[in-house]
Order: sequence, then structure tokens, then C-alpha cells
Amino acid sequence: MFLLDEACRPIAQAFETPYLVGTACTHREYRDVDVRLMLDDETYDRLVEIGGYVPTFLGLAIGEYLASRTGLPIDFQIQRLSQANELHHGPRNPLGVRKLANYAGDGGIIPAPRTELELP
Repeated sequence: MFLLDEACRPIAQAFETPYLVGTACTHREYRDVDVRLMLDDETYDRLVEIGGYVPTFLGLAIGEYLASRTGLPIDFQIQRLSQANELHHGPRNPLGVRKLANYAGDGGIIPAPRTELELP
């Protein structure tokens, strides 16, 4: 998760926050790791106007980049926000926005240090 989060940082800075969705978000076993970049309709439409295959080409290129950085089987897609909201109702985990302090190593939350008042 740390590697995926870090690899998504430049995507979040260049576009919008990408999200982990699908079975990798909810199950321990998954076929691929679904990452979605949902752009507002106007921005998505501008990419299509540049060339009909621009969102698909960018999706393939970014997916290959994420796979090479993480070693994970990435399925990356750029989606139109209104369509993504209509079709997807599962959890969305934001990527590229965490800091190292958000990771406790064992998957838990790093507790705050105890004070003298809390000691037995």
C-alpha cells in the first residue's frame, strides 16, 4: 500500500486524487488492483476532444508506470466523474495523499506517547 500510495503522488499532483477501488479494496485475494482517476466531466471531455484515445492512452501509460513502481497487477482507468458515480457504489480509498507517518508498520495506528499522568 505504501508503494502504491507513493507512486500515485505525482498523479494526484498533476490531475486529481486517484482511488483504489474494487476487490483489492475489500478482499485479501484479488486478481488485479483497480485504480481509478475520476475527472470532472469538463476536464474528461477536453481530453477526448484532444484525441478520442487520449484518456485510454494515458490510462495505459499510467497503469504501466504504477505496475513498474509497485510490482502489482494494476488496472488503471481514467473515468468521467458522473459516469463513475453512477456505476460504482463501493468503497474508494484515496491514493497519493498520505505521509509516511500514516503507516505504523503493522497496519495499525501509531499511538500517541503516554504521559506521566497516564502511567499506573
